[in-house]
Amino acid sequence: MALPARNKVRSDWTLSQLLRLVHSLAENESVKSAVGDVLDHMGDNYRGGKALLDLIRFAIRQAETGSELESAARLDDALGYATGRLLNADVNEKYRLLSGAPHRNTELFAATQATAHHYLLSIFEDFLRDRPDAGIADARVHFERLAAASIKVVKDREAGIYRVHRLIEENHIWLAETLMRRTTYEPVTDSSHPTSDLPPESLAILARADATLILAGMQHRLRRQRLAEIRSVVEHPSSLERDIQEAFSGAWWLFGGEYIGQSLRRRLTCGLELDIPLLRPDGALHLVELKRANVQAIQRHRTSAIPSDGVHEAVGQVQNYLKLLDENREAVLGHGVDVRRATALVVIGHPHLRTEYTESQVNETLRVYNSHLARIEVITYKQLLDAAERALDLTEPSTAAH
Repeated sequence: MALPARNKVRSDWTLSQLLRLVHSLAENESVKSAVGDVLDHMGDNYRGGKALLDLIRFAIRQAETGSELESAARLDDALGYATGRLLNADVNEKYRLLSGAPHRNTELFAATQATAHHYLLSIFEDFLRDRPDAGIADARVHFERLAAASIKVVKDREAGIYRVHRLIEENHIWLAETLMRRTTYEPVTDSSHPTSDLPPESLAILARADATLILAGMQHRLRRQRLAEIRSVVEHPSSLERDIQEAFSGAWWLFGGEYIGQSLRRRLTCGLELDIPLLRPDGALHLVELKRANVQAIQRHRTSAIPSDGVHEAVGQVQNYLKLLDENREAVLGHGVDVRRATALVVIGHPHLRTEYTESQVNETLRVYNSHLARIEVITYKQLLDAAERALDLTEPSTAAH
């Protein structure tokens, strides 16, 4: 079913938040004044119309005249959002106007892709039940017709034809565009499969019923997508600790342990709320403390570098956690968790966000620091995510037939 177009100018909370962000970051008073005029026009009722677009365009010209290129770029995004060129999910992901918005969209994408293959199989079975003599070409036409409406919208957008839709419609468009244009599927290396626009997992479903391989491939692909999402949050200079914690939610496989769970972690001991409590394969407790990424991990001391005050503070915080767990070992043991051999990991800083020191300098300084610690290790977010990337490369399932 085709999605109905909405040609009106969009003026809503998201646009007002983006404009307020531009206003707060602008340095030139003429730019601030022009953006203020846009916000005054919108008011509490989010008034739009052609006048809104004219005011945004005037603010863009003021920013360009004042050599505030970043403000001009943000205002151009505001204009694109008001005219439908930019989708709500894209604006929220780029500027983090709504806490957790990109994470929720990725969850929607992950859940949809995880079930799409089962849905594809059921449609294919129904099609063959009605037309047992159908060939591959007939099936292809059938699937193309099912997707025609969403594909047309995506292609219109690629051709520069933008329309403002209701948010619920826009979510469908975002999902279709993500599946069609923003997801990279690796080519099939098995020559026994014909070249197709379908992803390798779908070809595997149609070619053979290897459920273990299919599930492994789906999980691996979803983890790669989730890792990319986490990187985007971590490497965003404005991300706070809570943003990073939300991004890591459910991705405990990054640390190689089994997550204890929200309810149990609150009951481990009084006055202790752990970021990520994990159980290692040997049954020992492993604590993960997530700090900000956009902070300096090392600092200059005379002629060399040492861990920053933020690192020392985080390590001291975790030391208190371990001490409190040791003191309450008997009570915690009642939950089936032994804290006697508990260890901890502090993740802090990212060398690409703070460039006062090179990546190798940061890594070497933390390596020396860690060599003097017993139960606590300190690493950067880049070290953590790069290690997760290498682990995915090593464990990628093969699409070859068993």
